[in-house]
Amino acid sequence: MYFNFKSFVIRSVEARRNSYAIARWKEFMQSQSFLSKCLLIFVIIKDASKLELSYIPSKILCREEEINKIKLYLKAGKVLISGSVGTGKTMLARYIGGDAYVNCYVNKTEHRVLEDILKQLKPRFNPAGLPTQKLWNEIEEGKTIILDEIDGMHADELRHFAYTLSRQYEFGRKIKYIAITRNHFILKQIINDDATWSTFAGKSIVELKPYTWEQIKEILFYRAEESLYPNTYDDDSISFIAEITLNSPGHMRTGIELLRQSAMIAESKGHEKIEIEDIREANREEWMSDIESLDDDETILLLAVATACKNKAYVSVEDIKETLQIKQEEYGMKIENFDRTFQSLLQQGFVYEGNRGYTILDCPTSILIEEIEKKLRR
Repeated sequence: MYFNFKSFVIRSVEARRNSYAIARWKEFMQSQSFLSKCLLIFVIIKDASKLELSYIPSKILCREEEINKIKLYLKAGKVLISGSVGTGKTMLARYIGGDAYVNCYVNKTEHRVLEDILKQLKPRFNPAGLPTQKLWNEIEEGKTIILDEIDGMHADELRHFAYTLSRQYEFGRKIKYIAITRNHFILKQIINDDATWSTFAGKSIVELKPYTWEQIKEILFYRAEESLYPNTYDDDSISFIAEITLNSPGHMRTGIELLRQSAMIAESKGHEKIEIEDIREANREEWMSDIESLDDDETILLLAVATACKNKAYVSVEDIKETLQIKQEEYGMKIENFDRTFQSLLQQGFVYEGNRGYTILDCPTSILIEEIEKKLRR
């Protein structure tokens, strides 16, 4: 009999989320060979494309006020979006929409930026050998251009480009633009001309503040809802990813990537849902050799924290002290000053204090426990 394995796996996963179908699932599994049972795994990711950094959601959360400002300024022809890495600058610009998108960090000269714009606006147009002014003349009136990382252009090129672009209205040609920069104060210093800055950006600046922990959680839940099957994630896992995201240089980009990687790891291990250890594995950093530099008190306390955190996102000081008591008896050790030793682990980054307690962020606790125990046995 023909058997559609892929569709069956998906149907069976959905069934296993439903208690009504558990008995039927068990009957089926009993009838399968060992190989078939090995192949039948939990499916967590519903649509991986929704976790790509290039994906633009149909709804943008936590930026309603900023979106309204961008639309308002763009009606007048220009807007400059400013914000640090991972605050959603490019996503907002592409959500608003434009006729052409150019990364100015890649295309560092005015001529190359214009060539890229025209390739999108006029695919059959050949800009080879044409002077810069000729390229300007080829851009049709009424088009909207997105200029990402505009501060990535060479300084002299940027000054002339910003001047010429902002003066197009004076030439009777309305070219709208959304420019993007990490810091509008630095961009102003690079342009270094008040008159050019006034016409290029002026007061039409929308600054994006970093997301808060609550906002990151809200966004991650929405993206998980779009991309993952129901009941494959929970408040603990999303909160834990939000914690790591809040303290990462990549911010929201890190959060989306971490959600994707954690889901892939959980799926590869056959887990029903994303577990805390899956997230730690996805966020793993290679710092095991640093354990050797810890003194005995720090080592046994880190072991207690890791053990208390096993399969849990956060633990309290009471949880840690309770586990520490067991580990001290097991290894015949005694910490002289708990508070001082614990503060040392926090300052060195081995232990992290989060919104819900203390945790290990960047290493699976099972691996950490194993490495510490090896050290203590020597």
